[in-house]
Amino acid sequence: MLPLIAFAAAAPAADAIAISETPVPITVSASRTPIALNASGISISQISLDRIEGLQLPLVKDYLTLAPGVAVAQTGPMGAQTQVRIRGAEANHSITFIDGIEMNDPASSGEFRIDTLLSAGIDRIEVLRGPQSALWGSQAVGGVISITTRAPVRGSDLHGEVQGGSLGTVRGGIGGGWAGETLTISGQLSGLSTRGYDIARSGGDKDGYENVTAHGRIQWRATPALTLLLVGRHQDSTSQFDGFDFVRGVPRDEPTASQSRQTALRAEAALSLLDGDWTTRASLMLVRADNINRRAGAFQNRSDGERDLYRLQSTGRLRTGKASHVLTAAIDMETERFVSSDADAAALSNQRQRRRQTSLVGEYRLTLDYGPSLGAAVRHDANDRFANATTVRFDGVVPLGDARLHAAFGTGIADPTFFDQFGFFPGFFRGNPNLTPERSQSVEAGFGWQRGGNSVDVTLFSADLSNEIIGTFDNVTFLSGVANAAGRSRRRGIEAQGSAALAEGLTLTTSYTYLDADQQQAANGARVREVRRPRHSGSIALAYASRAFDLSAAAAITGARGDTDFARFVPVTLPAYTLVTVAGAWHITPQIDLTARIENALDSRQVDVFAYRGPGITAHGGVRFRL
Repeated sequence: MLPLIAFAAAAPAADAIAISETPVPITVSASRTPIALNASGISISQISLDRIEGLQLPLVKDYLTLAPGVAVAQTGPMGAQTQVRIRGAEANHSITFIDGIEMNDPASSGEFRIDTLLSAGIDRIEVLRGPQSALWGSQAVGGVISITTRAPVRGSDLHGEVQGGSLGTVRGGIGGGWAGETLTISGQLSGLSTRGYDIARSGGDKDGYENVTAHGRIQWRATPALTLLLVGRHQDSTSQFDGFDFVRGVPRDEPTASQSRQTALRAEAALSLLDGDWTTRASLMLVRADNINRRAGAFQNRSDGERDLYRLQSTGRLRTGKASHVLTAAIDMETERFVSSDADAAALSNQRQRRRQTSLVGEYRLTLDYGPSLGAAVRHDANDRFANATTVRFDGVVPLGDARLHAAFGTGIADPTFFDQFGFFPGFFRGNPNLTPERSQSVEAGFGWQRGGNSVDVTLFSADLSNEIIGTFDNVTFLSGVANAAGRSRRRGIEAQGSAALAEGLTLTTSYTYLDADQQQAANGARVREVRRPRHSGSIALAYASRAFDLSAAAAITGARGDTDFARFVPVTLPAYTLVTVAGAWHITPQIDLTARIENALDSRQVDVFAYRGPGITAHGGVRFRL
């Protein structure tokens, strides 16, 4: 069984057409073209299919809690708003790719709705840490999350599962595909439904969740030089949620629900010439996101967003002596549209907005035959609604036998969201069209060692954020808004991670993160610790695989964090907690497993957002097949 987390860095999420069949591990997020996992100085974690199937957790966000440097905050039950913060960055300071499509929601706060991403049909999860704007543009300040779906390498594949358990939860999925010499087809259909539980704990109004997701991928090698790719995805989910009693400072039952729909398409043609040493890709990526709020079934408001991205990228490879050179040049042309609609046709929040960005990207990678490798990237974004920006990134690796030294420096930007610029709620919030992009500068350095199934890696990182977009309040008009802060926010920390092959079929993986993150709103002003970012966090996971059965156990450890009591507007401390998952599979035949899972096995009190508790202990069982 593969270890839970592989450490190093490297490769492109948004432009890799195929996954290499070589046994050398690659990554799909730390370069614009696929590279070996150990060829980059960027810190990256990989969570493999073995671990995804071993723990049987229903949502991708559940696995992110096991990766170093990642804090996950869920507002109560399954399907509720969930925010991911990488290395102390803001929740909208990361980009999520699914099979190369940027899935961040332009219709909301610019975050990806990670709470809608089911784990069924997922082959690999990558978490890339540190600014990557030089490669992928705005919002890649904290890092990148890259999801790769399952697809056969050769022949046919059919897999599926169904599982039910506590809180009236039922989930299932079926997927498969076929891969021949020139054609590969794959797809998945998955769903989840749960009655949930009552967050308010007063009226018995349970907050349920439903999700249906379909994903498909076709790759055709039309000629030896031309490869065509088509990826399509649609997700439709509805989550029920409670309001908030600002007098008592607790959630209260309300018949409210939010529907999230997201449709994405990627079409790409890749032309490979000069025996593969020169490859040019032309891509079109379309994302449509709808967020619809209802009360007692009646429409309240909605926000709709669209992103059209046209990309032309050309990569050349060259050998000189004992060195390999890879040079990539690209142009990205992106248009985003935003529509806000209210039940009241005369509401000031009704609006349509659009903005455009044209970006030039260059990347160079050097790999020497005796081991060292270096990378450099630069990107210039030209915007029509706010200031232009240029970002850079440098990384390097020096192998020392079984050990390696790695380091990276990068700058990142996060553009204002549509809500930041144009959001409007009468009597409450007004956007600021004069905002400028947030800017980050980060450096990291680390030491790693690996021999066989045993490894350890320690990385130190430091990042500063300027022009941070912060909330404001006018004591005269009693309106809130946003503005660029004059001060600097900073994040410092250490990430340690390791794995060990304890015995045949038995592996252990661990991680630990120390994070010091604070915010400074005014230049030379006081520094305040950032909320919902634990100073200490970590994970421990054991996995055992045999012919007869598999067993997995994982503990995600979240330290104490600060938050705000919005009823009294005072700081509070959220207590530390540990979520333990225990799962197993009995192989009744080589193709059929009986599965069982216990989540929150210690029945810990999980509170990621003040006053919103997570579920207690739950148990689930089902069947899984593969043909």
